[in-house]
Amino acid sequence: MMSEAILVSTLSSSEIHQELRDEKKEEDSWSSLPEELLSLMLSRVYFSDYPRFRATCASWQRASPPLELTPHYPKYQSPCLLLHGLRQAIEFFNPMYNIPYKTDISELSHITVYSFNHGWLLMGSGDGHHTFFLDPFTKVKIEIPNIPSNITFSKICFTSSPTSLDCMVIGFTIILGDLRVGIIKHGEENWTIEDFRSSQFWLRFHLSDCNPILHNGWYYCLDTAGNLGVLKPESVRDSWHIYPQRLPWKLRDTLRQCFIVESNKDILLVFVYCGGDRRVCVYKLDFSKMVWERIEDLGNRTLYISNTTSFSTNSTIRGMGNKIFFPKFNGKDGVFYSLASKRYHTYDDDACENPREIKELKEFVWATWVLPQFASVSGEDPKW
Repeated sequence: MMSEAILVSTLSSSEIHQELRDEKKEEDSWSSLPEELLSLMLSRVYFSDYPRFRATCASWQRASPPLELTPHYPKYQSPCLLLHGLRQAIEFFNPMYNIPYKTDISELSHITVYSFNHGWLLMGSGDGHHTFFLDPFTKVKIEIPNIPSNITFSKICFTSSPTSLDCMVIGFTIILGDLRVGIIKHGEENWTIEDFRSSQFWLRFHLSDCNPILHNGWYYCLDTAGNLGVLKPESVRDSWHIYPQRLPWKLRDTLRQCFIVESNKDILLVFVYCGGDRRVCVYKLDFSKMVWERIEDLGNRTLYISNTTSFSTNSTIRGMGNKIFFPKFNGKDGVFYSLASKRYHTYDDDACENPREIKELKEFVWATWVLPQFASVSGEDPKW
């Protein structure tokens, strides 16, 4: 009996040692992967999984430098939707994978996101006067001087990275149909405020929900009827022009949302109409006549549209072109609009055909499209 127990114990111990050797062999095989293969794997890693990749083992960490040293890495990235709100957990939603990623960015609690550009969020506190930049991926923060307490801007944009000496922040608001603009340049301590009255005194310009865009040194602003306002921030005085658009009244009466976006040196207008199908139409600006012309196809371009930030990318992934991504969801599935099919689809490619289903799509009006980038700054937060 004793010898049998010893034999069983010995066999169990031998099996355990063999299992440990097998695990060590498997671990060595993962840690000894060629660096070229690791780089290829890393280029397909979504940014939120980047720290986990680095933590796998020493060799994987050597193949993946810290994020702050890799401003253009990982390479294989798609825009993602930043979801935030007073009663909502902060998440990044990746349309390519149709998956949300929770984040613990405390700076995004109880604030307003004005815009995103050059890898930075421009944000403000609840009172609308305390304003700052934040890189949402490295959490680097840059404070800028407060907006004057007697002014509230409905739209605020910026021209370049806040670490650049030529960065300029510009705020827009409409007062009794006239434009008020606030500007502060990098290094300045006070805002400059200017008021403008359009030469078309009979035309009252009402800013749409979307942000203005910067194109060739001029800001292009859209109003709720599709009219176009143009402003040159470097020479603000006498540079405000309004170009009335002769869109059919039938279209204006059914207009629900309108967005402006720069795309491959073009300026595009995206209309979302009322009605059961929430039809989407795209127009391109004819610079020679300053009028909108209807287009039916975006080619390989993909538009990412939201009130705070809209941009265009050239799709390198088959099937992603000629689509418009909105901050809309059908249940937990993200939704895009295909110009080819003229329908809304979920990211699982299920068409939304029922008018009631389309009307019940949930839209996150405070969501912001962002591009994963990593500011090349380290140490203490840089100064304005």
